Amino acid sequence: MKGFTEMTEQEILALTEEDVQKLIKLRMMEEGIKIMDKPEVPELFEIEPADLKVFTIPFFEGYAFTDMEEANAVAEALRNAKTLRKVEYDWNKLGSDYKYLVKKDKYNYSIKPDFEVNCGFVYSSELYEKISNFAAQNKVMKEQAAKDQKEYDEKMQEASGIISEISGRVKEVKVKYERLNRLTYKFATDYYPLSDHNEDMAMKFMAKAYSFTDKEKEYILQNHKELLSTSDE
Repeated sequence: MKGFTEMTEQEILALTEEDVQKLIKLRMMEEGIKIMDKPEVPELFEIEPADLKVFTIPFFEGYAFTDMEEANAVAEALRNAKTLRKVEYDWNKLGSDYKYLVKKDKYNYSIKPDFEVNCGFVYSSELYEKISNFAAQNKVMKEQAAKDQKEYDEKMQEASGIISEISGRVKEVKVKYERLNRLTYKFATDYYPLSDHNEDMAMKFMAKAYSFTDKEKEYILQNHKELLSTSDE
């Protein structure tokens, strides 16, 4: 394939989207940028949702109750406790042999109150055993997809200058000729027939209404008759 910078405007106009992508890949290849296809989204296994309703208290992080009344009773007892304290020690100063008590307004790092009962869902042991292998495979596929997407994005960033240059030039040429063809059509269907098919007179009238360069004028005069014959067909 001819290099993009060597192409004429007519050759650029004839490019398909597939051709444009080939030109981009060719330049990437020349500049040593890894060519990658856009990663596909992996088809994951459908995982059943957690089936066991539980009740948690932030103070007991990592623990849960399966009975709401029992959880509420424990939370109420904690709220009413008068002597509850946090056991702490200074590892750098004296180590764990010397512990002391601290009364705190908040004992847990959760944004929720320490002794509030919260509802949620977790997996029962039986269902966890059933879904764990599929969930593990999903995890591997998602991690690999994220890795592939990251590499793809990095390569596209490396190639962004190439993509911008080629795609921008293709768009520029297409916009240019879309405008020229609109002007040519207007000349052929309005100005030329209304001027008794006198090109000079038609161009003179059209120049009063439209701004175009000498090259654009030349294009219109060279192509308007061909446009008319094509339309007639």
